[in-house]
Amino acid sequence: MKILIVDDFEKVRNLIKKLLHQHFINLEIYECSDGDEAIILSQKVKPDIILLDIMMGKTDGLTACKIIKGNSPGIKIIIISQLPEEEYRLIALNAGASEYLNKENLFQLPQLIEKVTGLK
Repeated sequence: MKILIVDDFEKVRNLIKKLLHQHFINLEIYECSDGDEAIILSQKVKPDIILLDIMMGKTDGLTACKIIKGNSPGIKIIIISQLPEEEYRLIALNAGASEYLNKENLFQLPQLIEKVTGLK
């Protein structure tokens, strides 16, 4: 499974990578730090799933989500953010995301990936 992690904080990306490696095998993990890079990298590596933060420099995650889904509708995107879920979940889904996860609940990420991708 190819996963693209997009977050402007390296520590968050490293935490997500560690969590993923604890739960999944045969991963190809790519990472970048802003929406512009995510748009380019998603076309280049064609990930199965993108884990995308909202608040980043240059292009934000919601804008990147819309563009990526427009270019590659089959890519699954999970928005991972510290922003309030009750305010941003619907906005994220309308932008093309499959799910929204608050960073406080990061431990739920493996189960959410399984749900979105159909893996068990």
